[in-house]
Amino acid sequence: MRRMILLLALAVLAFVPVDSSAASPSNKKKQPAPPPPPNPATMTQAELAKATPLLNGFVRRRQVGFNTQQRPDGKMEVVVVTKGRGAEKAGVRIGDIVVAIGGWPIKKRIDLLDAVRNRSVGDFVPLTIIRNGEQMDLNVELGFSDMEEPVYALYRLLYDEKKIGLAVMGAEISNVLLTDPVALQQWAKGIKSNLIAKWESRCLKVLSREKEFSLVDRQAVEQILKELNFGQSGMVSEKFRATIGKTLGATHLLTLEFSRFRDADVEKQRLIEIETGKVLVSSMRSTKQ
Repeated sequence: MRRMILLLALAVLAFVPVDSSAASPSNKKKQPAPPPPPNPATMTQAELAKATPLLNGFVRRRQVGFNTQQRPDGKMEVVVVTKGRGAEKAGVRIGDIVVAIGGWPIKKRIDLLDAVRNRSVGDFVPLTIIRNGEQMDLNVELGFSDMEEPVYALYRLLYDEKKIGLAVMGAEISNVLLTDPVALQQWAKGIKSNLIAKWESRCLKVLSREKEFSLVDRQAVEQILKELNFGQSGMVSEKFRATIGKTLGATHLLTLEFSRFRDADVEKQRLIEIETGKVLVSSMRSTKQ
């Protein structure tokens, strides 16, 4: 009896199909490995610009990768060459005299920005220089950097040889989620202080090397606001402009507004020319909660 059961079991096993591919590890189908993430260090400037989204409230500035200063004879001399940028790769050296970029004559610093303003990141532009009395032509790849709109506007003014005394102040601060007046006042005070500190830091980071740039003392601005009974409407009166211009030497005013809604925070900035009251920049950026 046992022998019959054993024979029957062997017969059944003989008819069970065997998946030979599953039995052999070498026959398993391998999944392709995911591609490695792009390495910014090996990307061209055009590839890097394409992979870097331009955020609301920012300007994409084209960069040649060097800076100049005007000599007493009027010539524009290279004083800084940025490491790893197109100018260094093209062979630009400190002390070179810049004659033209892409055929655009370079006679003052603002020309460095205007010469490449309408070109694309990654373009190679012809650069004409004089080195040791000899004229040379180089090809420089354009890089980029992203700047907040108010900072870029100040940057251009400084490149255009304008003197900047910047006063930064908080204006309208609101929060639809806070209904208690005391809590709202305390919250708004903290937000205003943080906003002013943040924008002062951003401006200093980019503009502090410029000899003609200075920040007006925050406490001095606050004192004048109190004396004039300034409200939080965001409106800047002619009297206030005249006072901070004359008393503190401010040439420009950056006003900051902040609104908190249920699903987003909204920041607004206005850059105002104090002498005329003209709004040079009005920028807004929204951040989802």
